[in-house]
Amino acid sequence: MAKIHLIAPAGSCRRFVEQLGLASADTLIAHIQGIVGSDFAVTGDADLIAAAEDDDRGGRGDDRERAADIQRALADQEVAAIVALRGGAWFTRILQLIDFFVLDRRARPVSVFGFSELTTLVNIVGAHANGRGIYDLCPGSLPSGLRRHARMHLGLSGEPEGRSPADDWMKSRLLPEFAAYFLDVISIIEGRGTCRGLTAERVAGELPDRCEATFVGGNLCVLTTLLGSEAHRDVVNPAGRWLVIEDINEKPERIDRFLAHLTLAGFWDLCAGILVGDFHLQDRQFTAAVAAMLAYHLPPDCSVPILTTTQVGHVWPMSPLPLHVPLTLERSGENDYSIRWSNLRFDSPTAEAMGRPTEDSDF
Repeated sequence: MAKIHLIAPAGSCRRFVEQLGLASADTLIAHIQGIVGSDFAVTGDADLIAAAEDDDRGGRGDDRERAADIQRALADQEVAAIVALRGGAWFTRILQLIDFFVLDRRARPVSVFGFSELTTLVNIVGAHANGRGIYDLCPGSLPSGLRRHARMHLGLSGEPEGRSPADDWMKSRLLPEFAAYFLDVISIIEGRGTCRGLTAERVAGELPDRCEATFVGGNLCVLTTLLGSEAHRDVVNPAGRWLVIEDINEKPERIDRFLAHLTLAGFWDLCAGILVGDFHLQDRQFTAAVAAMLAYHLPPDCSVPILTTTQVGHVWPMSPLPLHVPLTLERSGENDYSIRWSNLRFDSPTAEAMGRPTEDSDF
């Protein structure tokens, strides 16, 4: 039976399990199994999912166990999708412990879903012939995303944590949105696409009404850790590609430093376009500010097109964005574009075996 494997290789999900009202990580795995039904077996290491964190002692003390968990899932022919439950911290340092060459021995691709601290994993797997990297929210970010949405878009009052109208609204939506996320994961890997379409606004440069675009990148802070590495050349090489960037809780001057790092690495001379995702510091929105900041980094007379969207990043709702595969940019208004998936296959082991057609994802 095809598997969906749950990982928590960055921040612990102990708090998230409590927010869902579940008793343990084992209960979480069983709950997700109930959501996806009998077509997939949901697996995961409960000890790693609910591991302890200690900021004063390096965060987590299970580096080799976390790396081995990912490597086994990448090598397991029955695993159709690997879902990162949470971003956070402590992951980038274990990249060196993962042997990604196990992907070479797979008979069919495996899809990895994640964002933020998992930017490196999604890009590395997505760059492999037997990997599919989908830059998509980790479900552990739902509480903060829902709570912020309630404050910013519904006008509900509330602090980031604690009993408030915004917090009450988050709690009322958490379990339904958690279930919807996993049902969407299944839809994507079975080739039926997603209900969370992605749109963007052109703020600079020129674009035809319809063109092809391949995206790399993700969280700006984490992305820059790959610069100068072998992965820089092989995985996040911007030549001919669109660079997607987003970040959370970074001050404008720190964002400028990260952009300068990309400037010094020659990214802007090579990339085909830039997609600026959501940037915010608590409730202060910086997406437009980052797009304006790029003018100080792009080469003189550079006409690279720039799109902005608040649907990619640490937000709810977030739209999934496949990396390292050709997507379609299509004009939907004077300066509005939709990002569509055409003829994109994820080769789920269950779709063919169970007689279900895999359809083009075009939405």
